[in-house]
Amino acid sequence: MLLDTSDHKMGSEALKSPAICFCCLVIFGTLLDAATALNEPGIRLRLSERGLSYAATLAVDALARKVRDTTIPDQSGNVKTSVGKVDYELSGITIKRFSFSSSSVSVNPGVGLTWMLRDLEVAIQGNWRYNYKRGFIRIRDHGTFDGSVAQSAIDVSVTLGMDAAPGAGRPTIRSVGCDCRLGAIAIQLGGGASWLYNAFVGQLEGNIRRALQDVVCRRIRRAVDEDAGSSLSSLQVVVPVADDDLRLDLGLVEPPRFQPGSVEFPLKGQFVHGDDVTLGYPSTADPFQLVDSDQMVTIGISEYTLKTAGYVLFHRGLFRHNLTSADLSSTSERNFLSTSGTGLCFGRLVPAVGRRYPNATVELEMTATGPPDALISAKGVRIRASVSTTFRARPSDGSLFYLLAADVSATAGMTVTLGESALRGNLTGFVPAIVVTDSGVGSVDDSALQTVMKLAARLFVAPRLNEALQKGVAWSSFGKFRPANHRLETQSQFLQIHTDVIYEPGAE
Repeated sequence: MLLDTSDHKMGSEALKSPAICFCCLVIFGTLLDAATALNEPGIRLRLSERGLSYAATLAVDALARKVRDTTIPDQSGNVKTSVGKVDYELSGITIKRFSFSSSSVSVNPGVGLTWMLRDLEVAIQGNWRYNYKRGFIRIRDHGTFDGSVAQSAIDVSVTLGMDAAPGAGRPTIRSVGCDCRLGAIAIQLGGGASWLYNAFVGQLEGNIRRALQDVVCRRIRRAVDEDAGSSLSSLQVVVPVADDDLRLDLGLVEPPRFQPGSVEFPLKGQFVHGDDVTLGYPSTADPFQLVDSDQMVTIGISEYTLKTAGYVLFHRGLFRHNLTSADLSSTSERNFLSTSGTGLCFGRLVPAVGRRYPNATVELEMTATGPPDALISAKGVRIRASVSTTFRARPSDGSLFYLLAADVSATAGMTVTLGESALRGNLTGFVPAIVVTDSGVGSVDDSALQTVMKLAARLFVAPRLNEALQKGVAWSSFGKFRPANHRLETQSQFLQIHTDVIYEPGAE
């Protein structure tokens, strides 16, 4: 596994994923098809009811702002009183306060979500006017009124889907019902001869309550369908990961799944080069199922996702390098490429080269013959790669002579760690197997070249790759949400991240 760093830099630009609605906490929290369709997701993201309820609690203020200052249609008509029929008109009715003490979300398996708002308090203000006429007696008056409602509840039913546009993969949201159950409205009148209005205002309470329930539900459903829907429609699902060219496609491969106690988002989880999502991958993702967790968010990253990263980097030409003594930092390290050095130098390991080209240095042109492979198990992560290596000698006069060619199959363990902001790796235990395919210096012992490749791996290949792996891939940039209590597990064929989230309003 080689990384050509001459023309490319591996950075750690954070993923940008906006908080878009109460039920999409981390879709980018922290989220169809390319030319080659996927049967299985490369990444699974699961939001538990606890995570959904936490997000819904945070959305309460935003929802209240949407409902406050909403106007209710004017009410008019007539009522019978002990003194006769009175014509009335209520106008300018506006919601001035809209708040509730508790909010939670439940998952209806196979159907959708129910957002439950409890202990609702509503305050309204408006104007009243009446006209009373009996015989030659005519009375007109007007004033203002205040109304308040307590001990009320609202249930909003929501379903999540997937944008049907080819290649979109964005989630969609749609309200499918709203049940607003308001308690009795206590109305206080002021101004004018409100004593007369108070005599029959109780008869109007039902009309006002029904109109208020209708307006509240329509405004909430509009917030879901239009506001949250608009945010989702512009959601960036192909996000930068390490630099401007390496991106991760987090588009949905199918609509979200409503399971007992959670919602799961099957995401493509496919690395791409720039905006090109049409790169033909040699394999598809294998099925995997997340392990149950009581935390807010669970993310599963499959072997397939890691393999697509290697596939893209390979096709970008990054897994190649010509190793020379200039790549090594000290005289002792450069010794192994010498044909006339001490200890484990190339000239002593391959004596024919030392005799034919004394006082020269050896260069290793290493080119990966295919993308590296990633294998994940409960024991950890292993990486496999195949490299074609050409050995050349460069005497002090600068000329270059072909020595031999060999195929190297290498395996290495990779320790994966989960920081608060990035997923990082570290290669360990590099084990090469080498076969000489051609030689210009006679018979060469494979085991001697294996020692050379171990030295090359220890002194250059592993440190260079680990430098990039330690920069990591951002996993936790959820806008103003910070991960908490996060942990990483290796399962059969996938990595699993468990985390809670904390909302920090001042975060960027």
